[in-house]
Amino acid sequence: MLRRITVFILTVAIMLSVLTSAQSLAAESFTTGAYLVTDTNGVKLYGQAEETFDFCTTARKDALLNIIEVSGSFGYTVYDGIYGWVDLSSGLRFTSSMPAVTDKNTIEGSKGIKITKLPDKLTYIEGEEAADISGLEVSLIFDDEYNSAMKITGYTVSFPDLDTIGEKNVTVYYGGYSASYPVSVVKVPVTGIVLTLPSKTAYIEGEAISFDGLGVTAYFSDGRDSGAGIKLDRSEYTITGVKEGDSTLDAGTYKVTVTYMYPEIEASFHIYVSEKSVTSLKIIKIPSDPTIYQGQSFRTSDFELEATYDNGITETITDFNIEYDNMQLGTHTARIYYMDKYVAFDYTVLELKETGIEVGDATSVGSYTGTAVDFSNLKVYIVYNSGEKKLLSDGYGLTHEIDTSTVGKYPVKVTYGEYEAEFQYTVADRPQRILGDVNGDGEITAADARLALRSSAMLEYLDENSFNAADVDFNGELTASDARKILRVSAGIDSF
Repeated sequence: MLRRITVFILTVAIMLSVLTSAQSLAAESFTTGAYLVTDTNGVKLYGQAEETFDFCTTARKDALLNIIEVSGSFGYTVYDGIYGWVDLSSGLRFTSSMPAVTDKNTIEGSKGIKITKLPDKLTYIEGEEAADISGLEVSLIFDDEYNSAMKITGYTVSFPDLDTIGEKNVTVYYGGYSASYPVSVVKVPVTGIVLTLPSKTAYIEGEAISFDGLGVTAYFSDGRDSGAGIKLDRSEYTITGVKEGDSTLDAGTYKVTVTYMYPEIEASFHIYVSEKSVTSLKIIKIPSDPTIYQGQSFRTSDFELEATYDNGITETITDFNIEYDNMQLGTHTARIYYMDKYVAFDYTVLELKETGIEVGDATSVGSYTGTAVDFSNLKVYIVYNSGEKKLLSDGYGLTHEIDTSTVGKYPVKVTYGEYEAEFQYTVADRPQRILGDVNGDGEITAADARLALRSSAMLEYLDENSFNAADVDFNGELTASDARKILRVSAGIDSF
């Protein structure tokens, strides 16, 4: 009985020991970092986070393994270029939270580093603040199917120049790898800007705008100006509203805005442009004999003026008005006005008289044999003592004896009131050409019909031979009916 009790107690004790050991293992937690292989036979790397027969390789004793991910008591690592899971509770001893370096001074399985958390400070005031990496987290990355990353310390950080403004990069170095993140360097904030006005703010039209004398004083939030402000360089602000050097502004008031960019603060002033006025006006070009006939007008292109303004500018003027009387005979004084000034000159008005009539070019006045007399091209002009001619639309008489059956030149007398003129009327034989062949290429095509139609619409000029070939109804005129006839003949659906 006593023996049974003893065995029972021993069994309970063993069970309690095993249970306590299991609870101790279960209570143990594992983390990423460097582990030393302590088992004489090494440790196996499995394909899954559990012990299976499907293992990848065996890490030898004293090998340092970088555990980059933990699942229960198993850790994911790489050994000799092969990834797998090892049992962290057996044959391994945690040595450091930092990655282990191999005997080749490399980090087994690593492919680079990355910024896994940006630092708290990413904006700096130029020349005022020191580099600060508080909050920065950097991890070593491994090129495996889990894209695992291991948080690291001991890296080196290289900061850019923080004394000049701009967008810059901070570079982190570790184990031959590098990664970067951006920071901004900005101007010291200002509380306001005050302007010193340019030397000149009032202008006359035509004067060039100048900002000489303009000053911009900034007051800084950090007290660096001792309350007196600091004068800004021209590169530190922009000017909008009016462009310096502009001489084309019309009369008016213009707002000029000065903007400081760090942060954006504006101040403004006004430019005043008044209307220019003429101080003197003189004639620099005029006809040598300013004489006109009754009813005639002076041509402004025969005159030029020179105007001098109160802004000191002198220019040649061609846009002006001339006031004069062109009906009253005799010598008079005319005025040329520009703005509120004028200059005068003397001129003479002569009586306008008719001196006769004149016939225009009569070479095209005539007809072909067998057609009616045609004076449609006749132009008769009344001629004045000024040399001008005026076309007469009617009112003149024609006297002639024209025989349209006989080729020749026939005199024609033109009378208009007491005036007479004479010209030769031509009766010509119709030239020989294929009827309908307007372009003279020996064929009758749609091109001939098109040419005849354009001529009938006065869009094309035809010489005598082409006109005769196009006048297929022999009435001495070209119309759309001639073009239509030619087109039908060219298509073979009609004939001449």
